Amino acid sequence: MIEYSKNNFKEIFSDAIELLEILEKNSYLAYFVGGCVRDYVMNKSFYDIDITTSARPEEVKNIFNYTIDTGIKHGTVTIGYKQKYYEVTTFRSESNYIKHRFPEKVEYIGDLSEDLKRRDFTINAMAIDKEGNIIDFHNGLEDIKKNIIRTVNEPNERFDEDALRMLRAFRFSSQLGFSIEEKTFNAIKNNAELIKYISIERIISEFKKLFLGKNNINSFNLLLKSEINKYIPFFEHINESNIDFSNFKFEQIIYYFSDKHNIDLKEITKLKLSNSEIKQIKTYYSINDNYNKYSLEQLVYKYNIDDLLFIDNLYLYNRSEDIKNINLPINDFNAVDITSQEIINIFSDKPKGPWIKDKIKSIEDAIIHRKIDNKKEQIIEFLLRKDIIDNE
Repeated sequence: MIEYSKNNFKEIFSDAIELLEILEKNSYLAYFVGGCVRDYVMNKSFYDIDITTSARPEEVKNIFNYTIDTGIKHGTVTIGYKQKYYEVTTFRSESNYIKHRFPEKVEYIGDLSEDLKRRDFTINAMAIDKEGNIIDFHNGLEDIKKNIIRTVNEPNERFDEDALRMLRAFRFSSQLGFSIEEKTFNAIKNNAELIKYISIERIISEFKKLFLGKNNINSFNLLLKSEINKYIPFFEHINESNIDFSNFKFEQIIYYFSDKHNIDLKEITKLKLSNSEIKQIKTYYSINDNYNKYSLEQLVYKYNIDDLLFIDNLYLYNRSEDIKNINLPINDFNAVDITSQEIINIFSDKPKGPWIKDKIKSIEDAIIHRKIDNKKEQIIEFLLRKDIIDNE
């Protein structure tokens, strides 16, 4: 639903309006464009403000004191102005896309309407002038009213140019709660295989945003219905989902899918996740494998509380309250009132080996289960008694 009012335009766009005015004073056209316009007319908060202009990159750089060549190859310069940063891109047309992603030819033009033609969806192809007037050549406002995602002009052409746009359709559907227009959706089905040309890193970035959206269940199932997932590693093994992922971390989502669909860990590595993300997913496997083998004290001592609660809630083990009420006397071996060297000295007749770790674990277990206090004399007494028991 469109709720914006021009009355708050100057307040929301604030100092950025001055940039349009400066460009216009230098005889160039300039407008706000893209996501900030979409979010503004939907009365949604936003941070990034993008500007499109008839000024060439070198002309933009001559006008403003502080600029960064963030995307100079494609006509984008970042301006630093009053402690904020704004991407300013020259009106352009694109052609001869390479591997269904990158335009081989970028041509600077002087016409806003031609520039907006190259954009992905109608809701992202609107502009605003310095007075707050909406320029909408592709009925983006109407599509926002109807809550639909629709490509600018012919969808098959838009997806052939840039195959990532297909995933962006599902991502926007999830974030905004919009449906995907039938012709656009059918074009995704027809062009689904083109997603193979997109790097897995960019694909994962879109999935992460999709899963955080308020409409993530419907959007993800719509994605599966399009069968685009058949051409994406790991996700090719998934056929349905009915869990709201908006409160899940991405690692938790991947773990859930891998466990539910019996997907081999080797498939997860194809997603090129970070080492920390892979480690976290393996931790969830470890917790579930040990959940009914360890005492609650051992689980809380070994694992992060939030990770334990995730597994507990996912599998309905119903021990969350007990886990939350566990109050351990120690959190790691550094808090134990004895050092590993002191343990070695107690058993000086033994050569160093795996037994040291076994002793440490037995001490930790005894303390967290409150069989002994965390005091050196009790620990030593326990060790000597334990040593006799071990050798009986």
